[in-house]
Amino acid sequence: MQQIAVRVPASTSNLGPGFDCLGIALRIYNTITIAPDELPRQLQPPIVSEAADLFFKQARRRAFSFSCSIMEQIPRSRGLGSSATIRLGALLALNRLSGDPLDRFAIVELCSQLEKHPDNAAPACYGGFNVVRGLDRQMFTLSAQLHFVLLVPNFEISTAAARRLLPSRVDRLDAVENSRNACAPRKAKISG
Repeated sequence: MQQIAVRVPASTSNLGPGFDCLGIALRIYNTITIAPDELPRQLQPPIVSEAADLFFKQARRRAFSFSCSIMEQIPRSRGLGSSATIRLGALLALNRLSGDPLDRFAIVELCSQLEKHPDNAAPACYGGFNVVRGLDRQMFTLSAQLHFVLLVPNFEISTAAARRLLPSRVDRLDAVENSRNACAPRKAKISG
């Protein structure tokens, strides 16, 4: 029996002014393993079932029963893209088991659709630092000398709950300043 294991990196997004459009892959991972299963379809976590349903519909492949296991190293609901890793891992594994009917771009698009924004899906799939605007994406490689320190809260908060904490309107001048900050080149001072 063939099985596919996919290791997907965490990501952090909404960097500074980059709300829903900037994301960076991090060096902690979730591993999703999917294997065809001859037994009646097992109940999968809803996050995996939703990804599978969308995959089979978009790939126009006949759905098959499978088992799924997830080895989680990324804390859930802490702003590290855990849901994107599980969805992306399931999509990539199902795609491989189905003969690769979709390219990587289509897989990221499906994951972004499930996530409702691409800022975690793109870096989780491509690595590095990603700037995403609609279907356009730019990826920049990060120096191996760059290290991240993660401050993980001791409580969970869903993306929907976190978004409800934001003001419903943003002042135009604040929006303009955010756009300037996101687009302006920064001069870095590097000491040796």
